[in-house]
Order: sequence, then structure tokens, then C-alpha cells
Amino acid sequence: MRFSKLLTMLSCSLLLIGAFTPLAIAQKKDKNKSNPPIPEVPPPTPYSNVRRDNLLNGLQIISLERAGDPMVKCDLVIRAGAMFDLVGKTGQAALTQATLLAVNPRLKEEVESLQAKIDWGLNWDTTWFHIETPANNFDAVFEILARLLVVENIRPDAFKHAQQEQLDKVKSARLTPAEQADEAFLKAIYGVHPYGHNLDGVETTVAGIKQADIYDYLKRFYLANNVSVTIVGAITHERAMRTFRTFFGGWTKGQIVPATFRQPMQIAQLKVVKVEVADAPNVELRGGLIGVRHTDPDFLTTEVMARILNARLKREAESISSGFAVKSSPRVLAGPFYFSASIPADQASAFSRKATENFASLASSAVSPEELAAAKSSLIEESAAYPVEHYLREIEVFRLPKNYGVNIKANIEKITAADAQRVAKRMFDANAMTVVALGRVNETFKSNP
Repeated sequence: MRFSKLLTMLSCSLLLIGAFTPLAIAQKKDKNKSNPPIPEVPPPTPYSNVRRDNLLNGLQIISLERAGDPMVKCDLVIRAGAMFDLVGKTGQAALTQATLLAVNPRLKEEVESLQAKIDWGLNWDTTWFHIETPANNFDAVFEILARLLVVENIRPDAFKHAQQEQLDKVKSARLTPAEQADEAFLKAIYGVHPYGHNLDGVETTVAGIKQADIYDYLKRFYLANNVSVTIVGAITHERAMRTFRTFFGGWTKGQIVPATFRQPMQIAQLKVVKVEVADAPNVELRGGLIGVRHTDPDFLTTEVMARILNARLKREAESISSGFAVKSSPRVLAGPFYFSASIPADQASAFSRKATENFASLASSAVSPEELAAAKSSLIEESAAYPVEHYLREIEVFRLPKNYGVNIKANIEKITAADAQRVAKRMFDANAMTVVALGRVNETFKSNP
């Protein structure tokens, strides 16, 4: 009897030992591998059904089908703008677009006859066309646009007409004091860098542009693989692709020209530019420095910093200014970070000094938890108000991560007071502030602001 019990105990021990042998452990692992845990399905977002595709020529098509939308919204964006104007020929990008459009002076009327609408324009980084059309007229509208961008070429009569119109525009331009201050500020911080000139050019530069210059710009930048198209509305991805294959499949592809420019000259100490305009009702102040590009990991931090500074100066500015804001401008290259204010002449110098002191203090003093929280909350609210198509366009234009729109709230929430101080120091280490004062400044700014 005792022997039987002993034998039973020994058998159980051997079974337990066997359960931990390498063979048994491997068999258990294999069993677990055959039944892996089911991954959690991420919750849907407004971007869940976005589809991305390319034509053979490299044209990027990004679509989001939304069955309930009354109109299909489309942005066709060429990743080249006024930054690529040749030296001494500012206005070249604008004149290139105008020359193409001059081929069909009835473009808007033709599009509107299809119950659609079209708009266009450019900035330093891009040239763009925005279209809103009923889904049933999608093909017809884009056939009209394709005739300008893909089929038609630079025609002498269209070039002459467009050049004369642009010359008339720049000759007759009467910039407001605010617009003059904006131009003077960008010129002061960027110098000969492409961001330092305006978009339309001036009389001498526009008059000097030849038809061959327009043709060269077209061939270098109006390339299918340098273009993104975002489409949002009641249209399927397959139908949109079919339309663009038909009308844009023949668009030429080529070597993309990178935005490689010499960095703007570093400003080592406070730079003050005074522009006397005796009949200006207020003094226009612009003050700041070069910030960061949109793709920089610190860009959202500069947006928070702008709101912190805006809040610090708002109370004082409300009682004396007719317009005040702190801005961080999204650009392909490093954009400006600055304040803009319109101040009565007798108070302009004091306000300018207060503003520059507040800018400098970001790099040397801590941001309070309350003002950081308020700035982040404001930016999150503003970001949430943008439609999906805004982020789809930004993602392609600025080469942002594809999940940028989904993660923007979380990325803003991560920003700390230490981040704001670090980024401020980074910017001030690169450049000192520049202040432009435009108006009756000779009598009011006896010393530097």
C-alpha cells in the first residue's frame, strides 16, 4: 500500500517536471502562436476612409468620399510659388499662372455654366486652383481645366495680354500703410532670400520678364509629379481616378526642383527700420524674427508661443491699437514669427518696447501653467474647426505625416512650458529681433523702439 502511494507521488512529480521541459514550453508557445490575441480595431476618425493614389506620371490623388455633400470640393496644388521667381524677375510665378489663364478668358463663365465655381492664386510656396462642382459635372469641369494645364501651351498673345494686365496692376497698386509695413518687415528679415519679395513683382521686374521665362517656369515646375489633388465629396475614388487618368494622364513628369536657397543673413542685435509716411493715421508696427518651417517638430510650439504673447500684450493693445496680433506663419521654409500692431503715434514707441521685451522674455522666464493651458486650449479649438480637406491639403503641400490631422490635438497637449522656453531660445540664438515702424516715426521715435 505504501509502495503504491509512493509510486503515485513519484509519477505526479515527473509529470510536473515534464511540464517545464524545453519541449513542453515550446509546445505551449506554439499553441499560443496558433491563437494570437486579436488586435483592437482603432476607432474611426474623419480620415478613416481617405484614399491615396498616383497616376503613372506621378500626379497624386487624395480622395475622401462623403455621400451627403452637395458639392465635390477639389484643390489642385502645384508645389511651386513665388519663391522660385528668378532674381530680378519677381512676379514670374504669378505671370506664369496668368498667362495660362489668359488662353481662356471665359474660364469662370464656362465653369459656372456647369453650376460649379473655380478660384485660383499663389503664395510663396504654391500655385493653386480650387474647384467646387456637382458630382455629375465633375468630368466636364476638369476637362476644361486640363486644357489649360496639360494641353495648351504658352501662347504669345496670351503672354502679352497677361503681362500687360500685371503691369497695370502693379502700376496702379496703392498699398495701405499696413500692407507697406508687411512688405518692409519681410524685406528686413529675409533680405535677398525669396521670402523677402512680394508675389506680383514691381513695374521693372514684370516688364523685364520674357515669354521664354514663362515657358521655362512652366517646364520646370508645372510637372505632374509636382502636383497633388485633394477631392472631398460625393464621388468615389475610382471615378475620380478615371477622370484624372483621362484628362491629366498626359501631363508631363520631370525632375522636381528642390527649394534649396541660401539662408537669410543672421541679425546679431536688435534691428530697427523706420519708414516715414507722414499722412498715415497710425504707426504700423511689425516686430519679430524668422521662426521654423511647418515640418519642424517645434512648429506647433511656436503656434502656442504666439498665443501666449498675444494674451500678454492684448490687454495693453486693446486700449491703444486698432489692430493687433501675434502670428506664426506656416511655410515650406522657415516662416516669420512676429507681432503686428496699428498704434497711435504718441504711444507707438512705448508699445514697441513693451512688445520686444515680452518676446525676449519667453527665452529667459518661465511660462505660467495658466497661460500655457489657455494658449493650448485656444490652438486646439482653432485646429478642430478646420475641415478635413484643410489638413489633407496641408499634409501633401508641406509633406507632413499622413496622421497629422488625427494627432494634432495630442501633439498640442504634449507641449510644455519648458518647450516654449527652449524654442524661444533656439529662435533668439539664430536671430535678434527686427522691428519695422511705418508712419509718422521721425518725430515719435527719437530713439530706437
